[in-house]
Amino acid sequence: MEGQDILLAAAQQDGGGILGMILPFLLIAVVFWLLILRPQQKRRQQEVQMQSTLQPGVEVLTKAGFYGTVVEVRENEVELEISPGSRIRMLKIGIGDVVTPGQGTPDDTPVEDRPDFPGGSGGPKN
Repeated sequence: MEGQDILLAAAQQDGGGILGMILPFLLIAVVFWLLILRPQQKRRQQEVQMQSTLQPGVEVLTKAGFYGTVVEVRENEVELEISPGSRIRMLKIGIGDVVTPGQGTPDDTPVEDRPDFPGGSGGPKN
């Protein structure tokens, strides 16, 4: 009887050994999914939603770093005006972000040259 008990105990340990070997790999897979794949899917979903709501007149930042104003929207591409009279056509997936007013570059005009400055004419002084 004692020999059977030893065999049963060994069989039970082997079953726990396999689970002990698989469990760390499962935990690594779950952590990988939570930390990398899930946030990436959310970012991609937000990007697709932003690209589908583009409309003329919106200022955008392309993934290449160009600022432009949307002039025309087609099915898979947009036409941007990057400077007065300069238009480019690009795919919607090339649009990185919609620039909201106040988010762009700060106004670096000196305070005394601004139109709302109380002591001046609002223009450069000679």
